[in-house]
Amino acid sequence: MKKNVAATMAMALGVGLLAGCGSGSDDTNASASSPAASASGSAAASPSGSAASGEAAEGNLKGTITWATHRTELVDTDLKKYVDAFEAKYPGTEVKIEGLKDYEQTIRVRMAANELPDVLSLVETTKSDLPKFYEPLDDLGLTDNIYFKDYNSYEGKLYGITQQVAINGLLYNKQAFEKAGIAAPPKTLDELYADADKLKAAGIVPMATAFKDAWTLQYWTDPAEFIYGSTNLRNDKINSDAPFTVDGPYGQGLGILKNLFDKGELEKDVYSATWDQTQKDLASGKAAMMYIGNWAISNLINNGLPLEQIGFAPLPYDNSGTVKGMMRNDWAYAVSSTSKNKPLAKAFIKFMIEESGDYADHMIISPLKDQPQDLAPIADFMANKPEMLEAQSVSEQVTAVENKMQFDTFKFIQEVTVGKMQSVFDNYNKKWKAAKAAVAK
Repeated sequence: MKKNVAATMAMALGVGLLAGCGSGSDDTNASASSPAASASGSAAASPSGSAASGEAAEGNLKGTITWATHRTELVDTDLKKYVDAFEAKYPGTEVKIEGLKDYEQTIRVRMAANELPDVLSLVETTKSDLPKFYEPLDDLGLTDNIYFKDYNSYEGKLYGITQQVAINGLLYNKQAFEKAGIAAPPKTLDELYADADKLKAAGIVPMATAFKDAWTLQYWTDPAEFIYGSTNLRNDKINSDAPFTVDGPYGQGLGILKNLFDKGELEKDVYSATWDQTQKDLASGKAAMMYIGNWAISNLINNGLPLEQIGFAPLPYDNSGTVKGMMRNDWAYAVSSTSKNKPLAKAFIKFMIEESGDYADHMIISPLKDQPQDLAPIADFMANKPEMLEAQSVSEQVTAVENKMQFDTFKFIQEVTVGKMQSVFDNYNKKWKAAKAAVAK
């Protein structure tokens, strides 16, 4: 992999990229947040330091722990490599990897039975229940150097550390752009639509969605938050009985995707478009663009597209020429409150974050703020000087209402995209109002 180290990028991400401002995050499906197999052999940079108490405890690490992970496609390859390195560093230890395909459902069943594995990808619960299921991680010495430290915290204690950070952006195939006569990514919404027209005329799918798989659509809530000017949009729904309006943030933001669908500029048959095929189509140039997290860069490389032919840019959401970027957290590392070997479990998490090389192997953004990033597409993204927004956790009030109405973000976006927006919004507003009233009783 060719790497272009950009000093400005290192400064932006290393010295507080988020100062101005998914479990995965809000709606992240396990598949969505699982980077593909290794596309880079580089190793992570040395950590800036560690807690003295943690260093003292490391000499006494012994025993066995179980690590349950949603990253099933990497269990026998990269994850095993990391475990082998950890066990070599700490003789007398053993980490058993358990890859779970239906991860969240399986873990929730185990939560109910009070049988969580030692180390796991944190499944979100109400904030007040975090201490019930998870062990505080503040003694790892990482709290002040990680992104999203408040996302899985309660009463000043940290219960989960995001495994990676993702920037959502317009991922595009430079070769497809060149074939359609497009010299650079769009800076305005009108340019986005014009480029889509050119790509369609050249026989290329302008915007891929992997529509059938649904989880790939979750990123399209970002434009609504860009327009709203804050990631408070989802939580602020609680202040309205009719939060979904055609002329409001949801209508304008999701209207971008709907407009492309109405013009026939998504996949020819969106109902059969899957993520497995989509990454191949993007890599081959059959499709040109997709709005998704930067983690997908490695997927295109694994499907044969050279890094230098991969572009990544902010998605224009209006015609102002100003752009924004969304930074979202992923599944978080956690230690079960019932673990019989918490020191070993915590040491393993610290190793995975600081020493494993996971972030470099999979071209993802480290959760450590002082870890320089040197991936060219990310540097290109940041060269646009976007205002970066940081995703927020969903409030307990909103969660209660959404659960009551059985709100499914993926299905919601699907319905808005292919249906009559006003009718879809009317239906969801009716459900929202009734659920809100029921929860308030």
